[in-house]
Amino acid sequence: MPLLNLAAIGSAPLSTKPYPHAVLHDSFTGEQHALAEEFPVRGFHYDAREAAAPGGKRYRSYNYQLVRFGTPDQDNIAALSPRWRTLLGELTGSAYRAAVTAATGADLTGTVLDIRLVRYAENCWIEPHVDRPDKVVTHLFYLNPAWRPEWSGSLRVLRSADIDDWSDEIFPLAGNSVLMVRTDRAWHAVPPVTGAGSHDRKTLLVHFARPHDAATGPGRG
Repeated sequence: MPLLNLAAIGSAPLSTKPYPHAVLHDSFTGEQHALAEEFPVRGFHYDAREAAAPGGKRYRSYNYQLVRFGTPDQDNIAALSPRWRTLLGELTGSAYRAAVTAATGADLTGTVLDIRLVRYAENCWIEPHVDRPDKVVTHLFYLNPAWRPEWSGSLRVLRSADIDDWSDEIFPLAGNSVLMVRTDRAWHAVPPVTGAGSHDRKTLLVHFARPHDAATGPGRG
């Protein structure tokens, strides 16, 4: 049985305000809690930028690369559980690409995948930003079995560069996911995780990116 709920992804209702995005609550076919339990614990690289250059963004997070702009990281993939390797196979398949195309209407022809797992520990965050132009569509999957609103760490879909000017707020509960089509107005952010203790915020991040512009700087919604 597939792990991705491709029917739900492909028919996700796309909101156009404040920019094209869709929020799903049934992104998986029922294995989300098993995937959450098997989310890797080791092998993450701490990445932080405390002072951003013009046009950049500041952030703190822990990253585990699976595919870097079309090139698999074989060592990291080998360390995944069989269930996670199955999921990665679905994410890199044509049926998932077709579902994302159907949902977003974006032209993904020639794009390559950049896929990573991201952990937000205490005081990890990412400030309001718009993704680089090479990132055509982003799909963020969340893998926490439970999450308290007081822990913060939601994804905020923003109307502007103001982190409090949000139109949608999505907490990282297993099964939730967000599709975002990149535009010059596609502001989003994650406020700092606080009070969660050992409950790291767990994200699977998928970018469909143009290979000729692809750089190494990560995005982490």
